[in-house]
Amino acid sequence: MSKGLLTEQQVNKLTAQLANIRQVKLRTNPLKSTSFASRLINGYTTKSFHEEHDFINAPLNSRVLQLSPLRDNNDKELKIGSLPLQLQEYAIIEDLLFVMMGIEGKYIEANLSEDFTEDEQQSDGVTYSVDGSLDPSLKDLTERILPLATYYTSINAFVEMHSKFEYGFVNHALCAAMRELLKEYLILITQLEHQFCSSPTFTLQKFWFYVHPTLHTMSNLHSLIMDIRNVTRNAMEEDTEMLIDGFHRSNNIPQQVKGGGLLSILIDRMTNMSGDLATKKLYMYLLSKSSQPYVTMLHSWIHNGEIHDPYEEFMVQERKGVRKEDLKEDFNDAYWEMRYTIKEDVVPPFLIPFRNKILLAGKYLNVIRECGIAIQVPQQQSMDDDGKDNVDKTDINVSNDILAAMDGGRFVDSIENAYKCANRTLLDLLLKDQQLIARLRSIKRYFFLDQSDFFTHFLDLASVELKKPSSQVSLTKLQSLLDLVLRNPSSVAYTDPFKEDVKVEMSTVRLVDQLLRIINVETAPITRTNSFSESLGGRKEISRIGDESENEGSEEGSISGERFGYAVGVVWNVGGSKQPLTGIDALTLDYTVTFPLSLVISRKALTKYQLLFRHLLHLKYVEQLLCNTWIEHSKSFYWRRGSGHPTIEAWKSRVFALRQRMLVFVQQFAYYITNEVLEPQWRNLEANLAKVSTVDQVLQYHSDFLDTCLKECMLTNAKLLR
Repeated sequence: MSKGLLTEQQVNKLTAQLANIRQVKLRTNPLKSTSFASRLINGYTTKSFHEEHDFINAPLNSRVLQLSPLRDNNDKELKIGSLPLQLQEYAIIEDLLFVMMGIEGKYIEANLSEDFTEDEQQSDGVTYSVDGSLDPSLKDLTERILPLATYYTSINAFVEMHSKFEYGFVNHALCAAMRELLKEYLILITQLEHQFCSSPTFTLQKFWFYVHPTLHTMSNLHSLIMDIRNVTRNAMEEDTEMLIDGFHRSNNIPQQVKGGGLLSILIDRMTNMSGDLATKKLYMYLLSKSSQPYVTMLHSWIHNGEIHDPYEEFMVQERKGVRKEDLKEDFNDAYWEMRYTIKEDVVPPFLIPFRNKILLAGKYLNVIRECGIAIQVPQQQSMDDDGKDNVDKTDINVSNDILAAMDGGRFVDSIENAYKCANRTLLDLLLKDQQLIARLRSIKRYFFLDQSDFFTHFLDLASVELKKPSSQVSLTKLQSLLDLVLRNPSSVAYTDPFKEDVKVEMSTVRLVDQLLRIINVETAPITRTNSFSESLGGRKEISRIGDESENEGSEEGSISGERFGYAVGVVWNVGGSKQPLTGIDALTLDYTVTFPLSLVISRKALTKYQLLFRHLLHLKYVEQLLCNTWIEHSKSFYWRRGSGHPTIEAWKSRVFALRQRMLVFVQQFAYYITNEVLEPQWRNLEANLAKVSTVDQVLQYHSDFLDTCLKECMLTNAKLLR
């Protein structure tokens, strides 16, 4: 060993003496000690800290960040650079232990700005500066460690803010996960403090070695928080435009930073950082924790058809103002389309491939529950499906990392099983319990005049009443005559179990005017000149035939309401002129449908049936008039006897020829409609319903059937109608 150097024994003895001196100093000068309470007393001279000793001594108060520019002048009298190098290292380590918990040190000060509030600075992360007189090597290490303090204040402020109830369950779960990470961070600081107080070989270099892995984790958390804050700021800037467009929220928290929007941010960051295994593992942990409340809401929706979403976080939105009772009167039948809708902008990426099945599963269960039927647990039904394997997750466009974070992707099987269970249950309810096909056959018999011997008898009995103006027609009398005909044992309709649901109704607008009104809803505004229509609660015909989704809710159409025994006898044309309307022109049928059949046989569908019925009725009536004219010509002496005048005989021949041509045309046109359009389309509908697999297919097939019938019957061509 060279002369002048200390031996290892002497170095250990000197280090032990320095540690003893530090401990003796802490015991003999408690007011100058660096415990939390004394540091707060010496470092902050606000009046409240001197008076509220219980607050200062509270153990959990160490987590509370209190920044104040007021400092004790005695702390600044001694520059750290005037101390020996060894004591500089001890002093700066001591300060770092406090600063890392958000408490300002003697030689490390917070950079506070008067332009921002304390909450804003904590949210962005408070930055710190080191005494310039510190040794450069120690200062460099200290500045590497100080970002931890900035990250801690930012994360702690985020957790405190987003733990408020209005941020929703997903934010609460994310804050709980971050709080666990902060707990580990504080445990690390406690271990470092123990090493600092007990180990004489503990140096700033070791301090940096121990905190370096944590710095990476805290940096990623801080970056996530900054992303969330940026999204919040951008969403709040667009809030004014949303309010102008009529958008309403129950609170001022943007949808993009809660619920599915927050999960989307986590997934995007996890995907972007997938090359860093440690970062990806961190975000997978946060995703698995924060998604648990969302998955709970998802299971409640797909298994019970219920939405427990007090903070508007879920991807499915419920409009409680749309009720199933409106299906009987609302032409738009908006219940199925508008009662439950998807908020496309906040659907989590891992649920995008399943969003339609998620929506339909819950909608199906809602219909089942509205019917008072107990919902069977999907897991029980799935056990009964022999030979059916689970979903192949390799065919799903979802990252394996996301599936791993979401319990290995078990939610995929849960969604599939729930959808199949709900669809099968509702389909059996409609086709078997509610006898949908038998109902449609019954409607076909009455509205398409299939086997219409009963209706011919009805027209004969009600001929006198139907010749009156529609305002003088008694609906009660017509309904009694129809019931009498339907209950006649000689009638084909006698065996129909649903004949009691057929009702007589009088329209307030001519067939052609009603069709033109529907077709020209975009180009021909309707002039409403009768204030009485407002008191009748008019039916709104606002959709173009064949278009199920566009132009709904734009114009008002025909009026139908309570009849009080008599029909309203005023016709409102597209041009607004008044014309008398006879009973035969206004006659139509209605059909009573209960829920859930009203989903398929909605008011819109019944209106289309009524249009076809009135068209057929008009043809039958014109044919009857032409036949009566032929009978009159055959019986009349003047028409049968020759006049001997060539001009009169030529005129009579032209009349007979015109009558016959008109009769042939009407009969051929009626044949075309019934045998070439309605009957083949009905056969196709029956074939499609026999092999249907989903409820939405039932709705689509029925809607396509009616639209095709209207189109093939030339009732959607405005030029032909005019």
